[in-house]
Amino acid sequence: RFAGPRAAVRTRCPAPAGRVALGAAIAQAIAMSAACTSQPTFASDAAAPPWQLYRDTNPFVASSGLPFAPPAVAADRWRVDLVLDASNTELAFDRRSESLLYDAEIHAQRIAISRGFGEHAIVRATFGAEQFGRGFLDGFIQDFHRAFGFTNGDRGRLGSDGHTIAYADTSGRDITLDRNLSAAAPLLLDVARRSSGDGHEWLYGSTLKVPVSHASPLVDDRAVDLSLWVAAQSTDARTRVSWGARAGVMQRGSTQLLPQRANDQVPFADAVIGYRLVPSWDVAAQYQWHAALYDSEIPLLESAGNLTLSTAWHAHAGWSLRVGLVEDLPSRHAQDVTFFVGLTL
Repeated sequence: RFAGPRAAVRTRCPAPAGRVALGAAIAQAIAMSAACTSQPTFASDAAAPPWQLYRDTNPFVASSGLPFAPPAVAADRWRVDLVLDASNTELAFDRRSESLLYDAEIHAQRIAISRGFGEHAIVRATFGAEQFGRGFLDGFIQDFHRAFGFTNGDRGRLGSDGHTIAYADTSGRDITLDRNLSAAAPLLLDVARRSSGDGHEWLYGSTLKVPVSHASPLVDDRAVDLSLWVAAQSTDARTRVSWGARAGVMQRGSTQLLPQRANDQVPFADAVIGYRLVPSWDVAAQYQWHAALYDSEIPLLESAGNLTLSTAWHAHAGWSLRVGLVEDLPSRHAQDVTFFVGLTL
């Protein structure tokens, strides 16, 4: 018997498990990408450029409020930087109306405490102490220069006692430090606000210098200085290269160090570039420049630059140890050579 055509029956076959998993992964990746692009990107501790807590240690500069390199700290995090450095200089200048003898070694200790308040605000306080004296680097530096065929300049030729800084001009404005001395360095307070960009962030900041010591104008010139600056720095932790740059100007207060020659406004600029060799080891170069703080014909009182070369080990526990050296560039405009070691927690 003919029963007629059967109704077609459709059967749903389940999609392969691998296809379902792949589709879910793609959807999740798209969702995460959209979420990330809608949120601002700020530098984490791992992505922040390797700014060094350094500035020109020439006492005619370091006694002022010239800022250290910009603060770097992740949102809602604390950061503590401890730095020990030793700088040694032997220079003598005799110009038409001025003379300067500088034969001294300076040891400095600094602690900087930084805090990120939310994603936009950063505050940092930098305390320090300095010791002036004969030191131990003189012979080492002379031997190093001889070994590589470099000139020693005025080293070993000044005939001074190893702890003398003496400036004089024809108008009778003299400043002398001819004894061993230990004193507190000026307090520097930084406040910055940051805004995100595409792979970088902007920082708009100010630095206030607060006098703390009466030991000598070469340690603290007793002025209240205010600096305004703007910086840009990388925020992408996926790349091996990190960078930062800053420019600003310092408005000087009433200084007790060569007040008749002091310039009221001092522009400055900094730049840093770092390269991560492996996840736990990097190398970095930083250059810092500032205009002249004084109206003078002596190179050490004119505009100056410092080149910092360093390397750091980053522990899995979150701390890092950095060592390096600083050279004056151009020469004879800043401290001759500085060695430093820094610990970041």
